[in-house]
Amino acid sequence: MLVPTLIVIAAAALIIWLAGPSVKQPAKIYRIGVIKAASSLEPALKGFKSELAKLGYKEGVNLEYVAAEATQDTAVTEQRFKELIESSVDLIVVVGVRETRSIKAATEKFAHSLPIVFGVVSDPVGSGVVKSTQNSGNNLTGVTPANEVLVAKRAQLFLNLVPSAKRLVIAWNSTSTSGIENLRDKIKELGVELFEKQVNNAQELDNFLATFKPRVGDVYLRATDTVSADKVQAIIDWGLKNKIPVSGTNIGDAERGSLMSYGADYESIGFQMARLADRIFKGAKPSELPIEPPGKVELVINSQTAEKLGVTIPQAMRGGVDKFIK
Repeated sequence: MLVPTLIVIAAAALIIWLAGPSVKQPAKIYRIGVIKAASSLEPALKGFKSELAKLGYKEGVNLEYVAAEATQDTAVTEQRFKELIESSVDLIVVVGVRETRSIKAATEKFAHSLPIVFGVVSDPVGSGVVKSTQNSGNNLTGVTPANEVLVAKRAQLFLNLVPSAKRLVIAWNSTSTSGIENLRDKIKELGVELFEKQVNNAQELDNFLATFKPRVGDVYLRATDTVSADKVQAIIDWGLKNKIPVSGTNIGDAERGSLMSYGADYESIGFQMARLADRIFKGAKPSELPIEPPGKVELVINSQTAEKLGVTIPQAMRGGVDKFIK
């Protein structure tokens, strides 16, 4: 019996020796392409990165960000995005409808299955980004601020804050993202006149602000589209110069000097985007992840701007304000 036992032991030892020491596989390093955002949308990317870190993705350890930036030249933008795609990124994160459309087109051409997580895209269906909010039908998923829906509530809160308003002024670019049709439907109920102007680009918006002659009782509602997002500070400065109250769409506008803002918290949208990215890294397909509405909507009033404009904040509104900027 001793000999067979020794043979078994020797065979086992030989197998272990041949197998050698176990080699620990290196941790997966995720590469995320990041499309540079307009300054007004940067809080969403900040939120994305901070939440992703909380989920265990540490830059320099198991995560690498690869930046790319769109330009006004379509061909240059396509080439930059092509290079980004070919750099073997695992996922692309983008905010804003203009940039989202551009990177969507690039992946359709060069890598149709590369996952994209977007944020701050109002009416993603009407904007042509996805086929439906329940199933994108493509390689995208993301979070919408739903501004096309919130615009009427924003206008109502604005008029509550400035009850002396007689005319609501808005220069808009995109029918879908600005929610202008929703606003038109509600204007009689709001009890004021609507003065609207469609602008095709930033230059046309500049020209409108330079030539428009405001009158007593005017208030300005900042449109939620790319053109107005690019010109936020110019709109706010125009309002302060002409003593016209301006309502923004998010806390960043109020921090820049608008009288108030009402809308999605962009940093919170970034948190939601990170959680979607985490699910994709764990095996989910973008088309399986419904487009999410904003998780946090807030009303912000800039007390300093109210004082400059001679606006008294109604006592009835104070309890519903999420934050005062002083």
